[in-house]
Amino acid sequence: MEKPEKNIKILEFIDSFYPSVDGAINVVKFYCEELSKVSTCKLATSKASKKQKYKDQESFDVLRCKSVSAPQKYRYPFPAFDRKFVKKIREEKFDIMHTHSPFTLGRMALRIAKKQNIPVVATLHTQYHQDFKRYVKFNFITRLMCRYLAQVYKRADSVWTVSNKSCQTLRDYGYKGKIEVIRNGTDMVYPENAPELIQKINDMHALHDQKIVFLFVGRMAWYKNLKIILDALKMVKDGGKDFKMLFVGGGFDFEEVKAYAKDVDVADKCIFTGSVGDKQLLQGYYLRADALLFPSTFDMAPVTAVEAAAHNLPAVMTEGSCSAELVEDNVNGFLAKENAQSFADKLFSIIDKPDLLKEVGINAGKTLYRSWEMVAREVYQKYQEIIEEKKKKTQK
Repeated sequence: MEKPEKNIKILEFIDSFYPSVDGAINVVKFYCEELSKVSTCKLATSKASKKQKYKDQESFDVLRCKSVSAPQKYRYPFPAFDRKFVKKIREEKFDIMHTHSPFTLGRMALRIAKKQNIPVVATLHTQYHQDFKRYVKFNFITRLMCRYLAQVYKRADSVWTVSNKSCQTLRDYGYKGKIEVIRNGTDMVYPENAPELIQKINDMHALHDQKIVFLFVGRMAWYKNLKIILDALKMVKDGGKDFKMLFVGGGFDFEEVKAYAKDVDVADKCIFTGSVGDKQLLQGYYLRADALLFPSTFDMAPVTAVEAAAHNLPAVMTEGSCSAELVEDNVNGFLAKENAQSFADKLFSIIDKPDLLKEVGINAGKTLYRSWEMVAREVYQKYQEIIEEKKKKTQK
């Protein structure tokens, strides 16, 4: 991405950042990394807890405000109680602000932007109503909370989401305005040392003679439909098929998922690696696998699917999900209904067809791959347009 003649000062917002990790956090990290190469781009987020002793080592400036602990090891920011933080942002005089969270920081961005007459972009990354349901007993409270969040999107100058199907989530929250779809990317490319990385995975997990290897990459959480994977694997095992299943990732349901694998008698077929922070090691898992199993209907645009495509790895996804909206069955991926039997049927149909798996994987690489540089180029152009549009409205 070539550096433009005019520098734009950008401030991205997200409620939690590293050392917390999830899909939206990674998206914002790559936004900031790529945009800071061609502009002034900074990130506003919450402070990590003192116990974590975390120090930022990013290629961009990270501004942090006071915060408290939140569920699932996240942080909840309190910018209203951090005058130095708010003052610094006000004095920086940014050209545009982009919030990736509709909570306290998103509302602060709207207040400052209104006073300084600069535009705000708001992106929806998460199905918050599903998160709320896990902690709130009454549906009417969940609905009220979603309506409350919708106010941020209603007040923003431009509203984005990460897939076409996720637009409906915003509609369900009560937002009726225009929505732009900006899809996620990946920083991964097919590596030159692929055979070496595959060999490393084979050595680590004794997979040298294993013909079929399935893979899941992501948070170990039941809402990712992990039960569908395990139940489907049980059916495949009972059907006499040999395979290994790699679960790559950590999460709050990690031990329960392992226990369930034992309960349904597929623990001998499963390998649970825990979190993998080494990028090349993670690439090795993508390269060694024959298919990614990703039945989640919670994710709006999983980076995992794009990473798989970068390694010519086909994915088995749930028909009609946000994750699968660009997938054509048996062409650049595989589709199944949202139940174990359907996933098992799909696995039976591909498990003895290495040529089909290879062909579909190559097509996935051609049609589903998207780099963060490509994303940043699109985002930067959008920012310029939004800034100019805001100026025109101001001059009227």
